Amino acid sequence: MQTVKLLIVDDDEDDFLLTKELLGEINQHYQLDWASSFEKGLSLLSENAHDLCLMDYKLGAQDGIALLRQAHDVGFSGPIILLTGIHRADVDLQALEAGAVDYLVKSGLSAEQLARSIRYALARNDVEQERVERLKAEAENRAKSEFLAHLSHELRTPLSAILGFTELLINKNTDQETLSHLHIVHRNGKHLLGLLNDVLDLSKIEAGKLELEKQTVHLSSFLCDIYFLMQGAAIDKNLRLRVEAPQPLPSSIYTDPMRLRQILLNLIGNAIKFTNDGEIVLHIERTRQHGQEKIAFRVRDTGIGISKNVQELIFEPFVQSKDAYAHPRAGTGLGLTISKMLVARLGGEIQLVSEVGKGSEFSFTIDPGDLSQIGSELLRLNFDLVNEKNTVIPHFSGRVLVVDDLRDIRLLIGHFVSSTGLDVMYADNGAEVLRLIETEAAQGRSFDMVLMDIHMPVMDGHEAARRLRANGFNPPLVALTAAHMKGDMDQCYESGFSAYLGKPVDQARLYECMANFLPVTATDVLTEKKSQGEYILVVEDDPDALQALAALLGLLGWQAITARDAATALVKAKDYQPAILLLDINLPDMNGYVLATQIRSILPEARIIVASGEELDKARAEEAGINDSLLKPVSLDQLQDILR
Repeated sequence: MQTVKLLIVDDDEDDFLLTKELLGEINQHYQLDWASSFEKGLSLLSENAHDLCLMDYKLGAQDGIALLRQAHDVGFSGPIILLTGIHRADVDLQALEAGAVDYLVKSGLSAEQLARSIRYALARNDVEQERVERLKAEAENRAKSEFLAHLSHELRTPLSAILGFTELLINKNTDQETLSHLHIVHRNGKHLLGLLNDVLDLSKIEAGKLELEKQTVHLSSFLCDIYFLMQGAAIDKNLRLRVEAPQPLPSSIYTDPMRLRQILLNLIGNAIKFTNDGEIVLHIERTRQHGQEKIAFRVRDTGIGISKNVQELIFEPFVQSKDAYAHPRAGTGLGLTISKMLVARLGGEIQLVSEVGKGSEFSFTIDPGDLSQIGSELLRLNFDLVNEKNTVIPHFSGRVLVVDDLRDIRLLIGHFVSSTGLDVMYADNGAEVLRLIETEAAQGRSFDMVLMDIHMPVMDGHEAARRLRANGFNPPLVALTAAHMKGDMDQCYESGFSAYLGKPVDQARLYECMANFLPVTATDVLTEKKSQGEYILVVEDDPDALQALAALLGLLGWQAITARDAATALVKAKDYQPAILLLDINLPDMNGYVLATQIRSILPEARIIVASGEELDKARAEEAGINDSLLKPVSLDQLQDILR
């Protein structure tokens, strides 16, 4: 039974002894301290060493109410029960107002009454302490999240300009030597961004603020990129870097490519750092773990190895601060801690096998998603050529307002936007946006899209978006922010934004986003064959797949009209009269074959293409009037071929 530390403040020794006697009748262990005066009571209360205080109302020339009022000011955090010789309603009220949790009359007080009052007071105090601690923790978490968001913004913003203008130069330059140098700057700039993210990721993961962005990842090109990013570091130390996959692998997997890349770069980077002779091998294979199919990655080196005692600490944060010279492998710092957490988030586990003087092997698995419809092939990487394609620049028509308080970022995004043929205007804060849109409207002009930063002085992006929507402004608003915390996207949508892009702004992703909202100007052979006003209707219930398809079509010069269910698709088919329809087979409210039949009755001349994760039933497709089919995942080249 837990001992309750109890303080009795009473200037009458007889009353103290009576109270002590009552406490002795209670089935509870008490550690009693007695203060026989106001001053002694105040001194002991300031020590905050007791769980509860029983305080007499009369303390010589002073009363307990005055002491009660001072108790919490001097640091006492426990409950206080006031005792008095006679019951007076005014004293009862004063006691409660001063902070007492109960008011007891000494005459006729029983042990049961006293025990009940103490028990309730302690229970209420425990609940209150838990509430205070919870509120304190929530406040600390909010402050931490705000700090992380601010730090993320400050780090990403200059990199936006570095990476963005490098990409602009890549797309405008034709000299091969200059292009090669620019690609090196761009690759290493992106690598620097990854290193800076390490500072933020550990806190984000621990706070549950890290969001995964899963998408289809083509293993061949993904692993080729990893190889060329790390090859230079290996060559600098006269090491050989190999990638091997002796068994067929799925051509694509479904995961977060940025986080998988981060794990591999951490592990390969560490292997190179702590290997002086020999080689580093990245081995990939299919495996089964806990009854589920996984993809296993192993990074093996011929380095210095890791001692057993360090292996036990290797995944702990900031291990490098402990004797990094004696245990140089401990210098991996946050990288391995983050990698372990990310592997768990990607549905796998990480392990280490090492022997001092012979080398180490870090192995981990990830959940690759559903592979039942994904073909397998032997991994073939072209190590003689880096496949670095310039971003395809689509052509749009209309006017766009670019809003950012930083001039360099405004100019960069303006370059991206104007290169598509759009007219661009600029603003540097939310208040300026409201004024400019109002001025333009008075002259009969509007904007087809607003690209707006979230964190700005005078008026931020959220407030500006809310006011624009309240004023009836309907064109798409796209949020631009360097703060990648969990909930950012939901907050943007709640403020009235139509879409969300993270900084540094990737040129290709910006164009994909714009293609969802802006009319396309015909620029190539394919689009020149389309008559004015023709559209492609894309019907797909998965929002990510729908956005990807629409973006790919936008890059090819088509204007995509989207629907996530059959009912919406039928309405849009009548309204837009699309020349081509791209349908998923499995929709929430209607089978794709049935939908195709109904669309064929509305649009007898339209071309209907099915994109599905399963093989097409040729008999049903012919009966429904389906012209062609694509097997998911759909690539840009596949779309271009079938539309041509």
